[in-house]
Amino acid sequence: MRRITKPLVLLPILLAAAPAPVPLPGLWEHTVVYVVDEVNGSALIADQAQSMLPSPPPYRMCHTASDFADPRSFLLASKAVQCRFSRYEMASGTVTAAGECKDSRYPALRVDGSGRYDANGYDFNFSGQAQSAEVMINFRGRDSGRRIGSCPAGGAGR
Repeated sequence: MRRITKPLVLLPILLAAAPAPVPLPGLWEHTVVYVVDEVNGSALIADQAQSMLPSPPPYRMCHTASDFADPRSFLLASKAVQCRFSRYEMASGTVTAAGECKDSRYPALRVDGSGRYDANGYDFNFSGQAQSAEVMINFRGRDSGRRIGSCPAGGAGR
């Protein structure tokens, strides 16, 4: 009985030390949804602005193993938004990131968020501010992705 007890006591420690699985290469579907909380400090204007600033449609992209070595390649990534993260960490199934993004409407989007990932998906919650001319927007959102299979021949979908 004594021999069995020692390995059982060590099992939680060994499992805790095991690294989180790296996201698998393949075809992934990404979805970004956000909510406008305030426009220049007004929740009423934010409600009206939300209908003019819809979340982008889900999109699919093929990813290689090297794409997942750096969360900047997939977090908040789309054809319309470009982000440069000043802080990011991806380890043990947790990802945190902060930085600046830009798109055609807002040259200065500051974002900060955190989430979880595993071999077949990620879920990243974020908040931020967007500024353009004299408009300041506070927003929050969720970026999630899931692996849906292998990439088509030739890596199409990227």
